Amino acid sequence: MAEGNRIIIEFTEDKVMLWLIIIAALMWVLQCILGLWQFNKFNRRFRELRAVGRVAIGRSKGRFVAGAVVLLCIDKECNIIKGEKMQGTTIFAGIKPFNTFNHMNLLAINEACCQGLDKQTTKAVLNAVHNYKEFTEKEEIKQIDAEHIASN
Repeated sequence: MAEGNRIIIEFTEDKVMLWLIIIAALMWVLQCILGLWQFNKFNRRFRELRAVGRVAIGRSKGRFVAGAVVLLCIDKECNIIKGEKMQGTTIFAGIKPFNTFNHMNLLAINEACCQGLDKQTTKAVLNAVHNYKEFTEKEEIKQIDAEHIASN
């Protein structure tokens, strides 16, 4: 309706609901785009570390606290060359150096070694150790199977 020179917009319940749906959809699309951006940054960093050596990855999810992802780059003897950590509650969490375990053997890390770290980082580090052990066990089984098949 026009009242003199002013335009008055009538907001009906339908229009408000439509705008709320449009805003929610736009926020969801933005979150997806920024999530992909963060994922690409993580993958790029993983590839850079992978060029140096093997990489053990550990993560811990946090529902109401900041989750953590730990990348531990190791040499052939499982000594940690360098570590990096991504921790935060938003998609803007960046990867930062994590040198706490540099020059330690990955397989020697246990909960006692993680004293002084926050709970989520501790979980992520122990998860990286667990994941690496699980991966190497599977690789050993594959190698044994391949040798067994080759010998028959």
